[in-house]
Amino acid sequence: MTIVYHGSYMEIQHPKIPQNKKTKDFGNGFYCTMIKEQAQRWAKRYDTPIVNSYILRMPDNLKILEFKTMSEEWLNFIIDCRAGKTHNYDIVIGAMADDQIYNYIADYISG
Repeated sequence: MTIVYHGSYMEIQHPKIPQNKKTKDFGNGFYCTMIKEQAQRWAKRYDTPIVNSYILRMPDNLKILEFKTMSEEWLNFIIDCRAGKTHNYDIVIGAMADDQIYNYIADYISG
């Protein structure tokens, strides 16, 4: 049994994948973390911070991509996702790019 957390401004009982086509690190998705403190930091961005927790049960047939380190492959994947390119993974696991990495990515993209 794995518990994951999601920082938000409201309780979310039934998570759904948003279809807003925002260009985030791993593309369109419902972003969670196994680190409760990280979800608390995410939630603090809102006036009414809420940390949702979920029991994660993953069927064997999911297509999962996991980045164990911040590698060149990881960086290229984030660059592609932030550029709006889509992928066919059900779950992507890995580090999120912080502001320092975000600036590096912006510089990398612009040459």
